[in-house]
Amino acid sequence: MRTDKLIMKALRGGAGKGMTAEQVAAALERSGQGMAEVKIQSTLAQLVQSGSVIRTSDGRHIALRERNLLIGRLSMNRRGFAFVSTPAGEIYVGRRDTGGAMHGDTVAVRLEQKRSRLGRSGEVVQVVERSMTHVVGRFERHGALGVVVPSDARIRGDLFVDLKSQTGPSAQPNDMVVARITRYATQRDSMQGVLEEVLGPAGAPGVDIEIVIREHGLHTEFPLEVEQAAEALEQGTEDELKAGRKDLRDLFTVTIDPADAKDFDDAISLERVEGRWRMWVHIADVSHYVPWGSVIDGEAVQRATSVYLVDRVLPMLPEKLSNEICSLNPGVDRLCFTVEMDLDRHANVEDYRLYPSVIRSDQRFDYGQVQGWLEDGGFPDPETERMLTEFRKVADALSALRVGRGGLDFDTVEAKVRLDDDGKPLEVVLRKRTVATNMIEEAMILANEVVARHMVKTSAPMVFRIHEDPDPDALGQVAVILKEFDYPIKDVHGASPQTFQRIIAFAKGRPEELLINSLMLRALERARYVDYLAPHFGLASEAYTHFTSPIRRYPDLIVHRLLKAQLAHALDNEPVASMAGELEWLSEHCSIMEREAESAEDQSTKVKLVQLMADHLGEEFDGIITGLAGFGMFVQLENTAEGLVHVQTMDDDHYRYDAERFMLWGENKGGTYRLGQRIKVRLLDVSLSDRRIDFEIA
Repeated sequence: MRTDKLIMKALRGGAGKGMTAEQVAAALERSGQGMAEVKIQSTLAQLVQSGSVIRTSDGRHIALRERNLLIGRLSMNRRGFAFVSTPAGEIYVGRRDTGGAMHGDTVAVRLEQKRSRLGRSGEVVQVVERSMTHVVGRFERHGALGVVVPSDARIRGDLFVDLKSQTGPSAQPNDMVVARITRYATQRDSMQGVLEEVLGPAGAPGVDIEIVIREHGLHTEFPLEVEQAAEALEQGTEDELKAGRKDLRDLFTVTIDPADAKDFDDAISLERVEGRWRMWVHIADVSHYVPWGSVIDGEAVQRATSVYLVDRVLPMLPEKLSNEICSLNPGVDRLCFTVEMDLDRHANVEDYRLYPSVIRSDQRFDYGQVQGWLEDGGFPDPETERMLTEFRKVADALSALRVGRGGLDFDTVEAKVRLDDDGKPLEVVLRKRTVATNMIEEAMILANEVVARHMVKTSAPMVFRIHEDPDPDALGQVAVILKEFDYPIKDVHGASPQTFQRIIAFAKGRPEELLINSLMLRALERARYVDYLAPHFGLASEAYTHFTSPIRRYPDLIVHRLLKAQLAHALDNEPVASMAGELEWLSEHCSIMEREAESAEDQSTKVKLVQLMADHLGEEFDGIITGLAGFGMFVQLENTAEGLVHVQTMDDDHYRYDAERFMLWGENKGGTYRLGQRIKVRLLDVSLSDRRIDFEIA
């Protein structure tokens, strides 16, 4: 038998879990077909190149049932359909074509000839690697059989537990539990598992957020060895100064963050120099304390990002690092990585310098303070007034440059739910972009661009932040709405960033502004991390990265290490060379974890919004139609809570959905409901377990 067929046979006999080259060699040896490992490695490489086998990030090889399939991560929608993120882009998969795959699984998908209305479509033909190992849900008992009804609507079907063989914790009906999957669902059999954790009765205080944490597989505690390693770290600023690190402690330096922030990873210094500006962006030098391959780094890789839930923060790094040693607290010396830039009067970068430094922040300001001083005066001292007044001029000039080249500038609203000590929601505080937040944002964007361009110029290995052009199919809905609102720009297919910017500018101040911004954001691709250079559509930037938040984002920590090694001409040295060889999978992993964190953050806020709305049954609210479908329309209130008006409650007519014009219309009376239309609704019902809000037309 040919070598490639022997290896494929061995891989298929590995229970689908994948095998390393060494494991393949051992399997062939047991079957009496032994061969040299170098031959096995060579053949495996050829099979990977031919599309018959895929190689996972940890060196395992998995045989595919067909050649030339697209491999990607499946993201399940709560309505049953899914998208698979592949190197060729997003592939739509209908609910009947998911092939038993679950949210987060790595799958092989076969492209279909026809494009669906949601873009390129395909069918999952193989689950390559399972991601979901546990299910969170409500426990029910039926005799000797336990049933876990998943709380996450993206999981299709219940999980069954044989209580006779259950040796773990005991659950009562209506308890929220965590079950480990022992057998995945097939066309014939349901999903099976065993109970591992009882979170508590549904609706009990604190259980709601624990459910969100378990659904997304988030880490709530650091392993003991990680905490001990962090506690053993020392500041070390004096030793670094003696070793030649640049001393910037005499510069007037400030941090500007949200009022409730506890970790400060960026600081600003600014001076006028001969009619021009010199700006320093100081970023906490986390890489000095967390080298590649260390025990702290291993945990940081897994987390990849800090997660900001409605009631807590799950940090990427232990508190000793994130809130103490690395945090740029006022009045103390801190190690930084500084981007020093000379800007002309239009804020163009004339020159720059990148170097490790030591700073001492003079003041810690929050956005509200800075915004108040800029609007009404009352600065605490002349130095602060000088610095912040000049900083505003720089930020305005930077914004004009970015918008002028086509950078998108969305006005978004963030809902912050304020809780009491027991976690009960009290009110919603809406946070909007301000001059103060824009100042910091522009400074960070500029520093990120300078670092990215430097690494491109030096041809160094790098992690970039890219944002691809919008999918033409996703722009169809935007085009219809622009036509409905009679915008001067109606055709957005193949549009440049400048065209998008003109649409956003035209919508500013109009009743449909938030809807237009929302639809434009949905039409855009997600930004992601990659190990190759590509443009960032939203910023209209040819080279962009994330460098400015290494306390809370792992890609920034990677970039710090690569930049520091490049400046020291040490890219070939271990362990940087080792890390550089892993950039492809690290980039993909960080992109995946970023999406998971965003989803968890959104769900934790939604949980509390639903709880808050439960106290207002029967009350009327003003809202805007944000989505339409055959079964009804989604309406968002001013506090960002979103619910469904089901067509069954719209009893004044028989309504049909016009998919071409994105509207519901009445067959008898001719009434219409369109995207962006403002309507008054009455709160009909809420479901805390399903995180669902139901409205009816008031």
